[in-house]
Amino acid sequence: MNTHPDTPLLAGVDIGSTHCKALLADLAGNVVARAQRGTPRGPDGHTHPAGDIVDAALDALRGCVRQAGRAPAAVGLTGMAEAGALLAPDGRTLTPVLAWSDPGPAPQADRLRTAYGALALHARTGVLPSAKVPLAKWCALVADRPDLPSRATAWAGAADLVAHTLTGRLGTDATFAQRTLAWSPHTGSWDPGLLAEAGLTEDHMPPVHPPGHPVGRITAGAAAATGLTAGTPVVVAGHDHLVGAWAAGVRTAGQVADSMGTAEAVLTVTSEVPDTAAAARQGMSYGRHVDGAHWIVLAGMRSSGALIEWFCDRFMGMAATRGAERYDAFARLVEAAPHGPTGMLLAPYPEGRACPEPAPDARCDLLGMSPRHGLADLARALLEGAAHHVRWMTDTQAALTARRPASVTLLGGPTRQHTWTAVKAAVSPWPVRVCQEPEAPALGAAAWSGAALGHDPAALRTTVTELIPDPDTARAYRAEHRHRFLPHVTRPAEPSTGPDLPETAPRPSETDDRHIHRGDRP
Repeated sequence: MNTHPDTPLLAGVDIGSTHCKALLADLAGNVVARAQRGTPRGPDGHTHPAGDIVDAALDALRGCVRQAGRAPAAVGLTGMAEAGALLAPDGRTLTPVLAWSDPGPAPQADRLRTAYGALALHARTGVLPSAKVPLAKWCALVADRPDLPSRATAWAGAADLVAHTLTGRLGTDATFAQRTLAWSPHTGSWDPGLLAEAGLTEDHMPPVHPPGHPVGRITAGAAAATGLTAGTPVVVAGHDHLVGAWAAGVRTAGQVADSMGTAEAVLTVTSEVPDTAAAARQGMSYGRHVDGAHWIVLAGMRSSGALIEWFCDRFMGMAATRGAERYDAFARLVEAAPHGPTGMLLAPYPEGRACPEPAPDARCDLLGMSPRHGLADLARALLEGAAHHVRWMTDTQAALTARRPASVTLLGGPTRQHTWTAVKAAVSPWPVRVCQEPEAPALGAAAWSGAALGHDPAALRTTVTELIPDPDTARAYRAEHRHRFLPHVTRPAEPSTGPDLPETAPRPSETDDRHIHRGDRP
């Protein structure tokens, strides 16, 4: 893509759990340079060396500047939401970057759940207590090192650390703050009572800036180290799932994003706060969208692309093979299966189901396998099960927001698995689209960096293609969803011994068959 040398370029950087990705784009969203680096991990697998993760992000950005031959006019940052580190007064990190996936803080999450009640915490903060929320991490740190609150100056998320290195200033975005279990999306402020559980105060928390507001400007030292220009504004754009959804055009009420990766996230945009008690019972969170005006309901599926990884390791003998070769081999295998429903039913829950209708003991059930089925059919059944589950999450969010999805937009690396996206389109009774930009979060971060220069973030767009399924195949998949998948995954289970979430919850709405009605608000 040739861009006029006088056209400003915007940089977007996505600090992810697997890769740090960067790109430069013009004001219309045309990407002129891109680069990525592996995200460093500590030997325990549950931390990232703070200096190394910042270096990886900046090296990817530096690579883009070299490709383009010039520096961007603004820099936007996004990335994983719950990962971060505590800082000392001199700006050094007192801890490594704590990964969102660390199960270690689970006892502290249980303590918070017992003390406050899961429903009450969810109504207050928008999220349920779990091992991944930063408040549980802070409580675990302080339980082990009681002196930390007196030694720490601030908490900085992964994207905040990069901004701090570039500008010398600390700041974050509300969509990151609302994932901590210590921020209220209703009042837009930190919760002193919850922070006190970890011995922290509001003074330990980074300033939360409005959407598109710069944290600071690139220092002379950072400019010399990166090839950027001193004085360039740096914006922390927010949570990667939300920023990517924005770039893909998921911006108004009724639009849905399906962010596909190792894990998968489904978010529905709404104009008002959803039914919070019902959302909690379904294991879903809520909060503000990246624009600060709309709300979102967010659901997660921990094993999505991870299912393909597991299948490649266990069934295809590819444990020693990494990268695109694995996914290409899997794609070829799936294409060898007959198109249309396999006749098998796979519940895609190797480590339990977080939502809807949380079921920690759920597993990968497989029904209907016969002598006619082979390895290719099994691979396709895995994609079918994941697609059915995402339809169920989307239906449930439609019930929570009382609105049929206007469209669902798929984004993320796994969209390159064309069989998978085709099955999703066939299972779904609403328009399904694919975002053609593989790094939508980085592009969204670039869009929001432009706001610091007075540019409209909505002006930056990417190509989205609608998928049109074969009508007969669609009818078969949708009948299977209603008559086989839902009855199996929603069958009565043993009474839960979990937290104070009621055993009953709203049933998923079948949005292709009937209208959605909102119940009484709690």
